[in-house]
Amino acid sequence: MFIVDVVQFMRPNGRQVPHQLEVDDSCEAKYKELTKWGLRLTCEQLMNGKVSQTIESPDFDLDIILTNGADLQENKEALEKLILRFDVAEFHRMDANINA
Repeated sequence: MFIVDVVQFMRPNGRQVPHQLEVDDSCEAKYKELTKWGLRLTCEQLMNGKVSQTIESPDFDLDIILTNGADLQENKEALEKLILRFDVAEFHRMDANINA
């Protein structure tokens, strides 16, 4: 297992709480790549009970995945999927458009 940092936004004011979570070892290379570019993982429970997990930069959300929020295993698997689909080329394209 590999440990990743995730920032959770708490209701009602968005207070940020850091967490460390275990993910599959297959996520290590992609996680290290995304953090190298200053990106981070965030999550929050929405008002409808769903959980939003995001790869974000200081300027924009790069990718997002939603889960039902009640199933911890589903949330973990979704986080792993989010990490594994990180595409550095897509990040650079979006960053260039936002910061042009």
